[in-house]
Amino acid sequence: MYKKILILVDNSQVMSKVVEYTYSLFPEATLYLLSVINLGPFAGYYTKTVFREMKSLAEETLNRLELLLEEKKGKFQTEVLEGEPVNVLLSYAKKKNIDLIVLQTHAGLSVNKIKIGSTTYKLLINSHVPVLLLNEDIEVKNSPKILHPTSGSKYSEIATVEVGKLASYWDSEVEALILREPKEKIAERVRELLRNFHVESTITYADESEINSILKRAPFSDIIIGSRGSPRPSYKLHNIFKPFSLDPTLKLLVAFLPKPLLLICD
Repeated sequence: MYKKILILVDNSQVMSKVVEYTYSLFPEATLYLLSVINLGPFAGYYTKTVFREMKSLAEETLNRLELLLEEKKGKFQTEVLEGEPVNVLLSYAKKKNIDLIVLQTHAGLSVNKIKIGSTTYKLLINSHVPVLLLNEDIEVKNSPKILHPTSGSKYSEIATVEVGKLASYWDSEVEALILREPKEKIAERVRELLRNFHVESTITYADESEINSILKRAPFSDIIIGSRGSPRPSYKLHNIFKPFSLDPTLKLLVAFLPKPLLLICD
């Protein structure tokens, strides 16, 4: 499975849970812990002073995470870079041939407003590798049960194949949630693809809005895996739910984030 995993590190205490969770899913992978210093409004006269302080905080966090992984005998590398987070992240991912990017997101809901941070949004639109979004409510489980929402598109089929690989690797059960018509035809195709991996799977059907159906089934799973769609320019506005850039369904799913969410790119 994924052999090189890039984790964007910030200075929050939850990062220990993020690293431990990622390691639990992929204990054989090398984890690349990257802290990006974004000076932003601090650029200017006091740039050097601010940079030193921010770098010191970043190194302190990375040292704490290194100790955690050393105790687990995990493989890892750490680095501190400066720049705009997503640009640095994607450039680093390409340079290191990263298989998966992990991001602890601060998306959420406020009154009549869906909040998706600029880092999360830009990463989802531009990443050429799978992205795993995590919130603060992370629970490590053996053989995590997978919820796989699918629209039956060719990009969703790519995700179904990846779901099969992951379910086989984790020895997990899969619940495929069929979102679109023709539901029976899509369901049969999903069964066909998953049979190649000899995993236990069930099929359920969306019986109301897509987001409500996903949220209704999420409590019975441990991780949600679907397709973000193609990152190529002509398809940049596609995702698994509707052919628009981060349509309301995907925005709500990221905002609620009831479970870890793994989005597969082509």
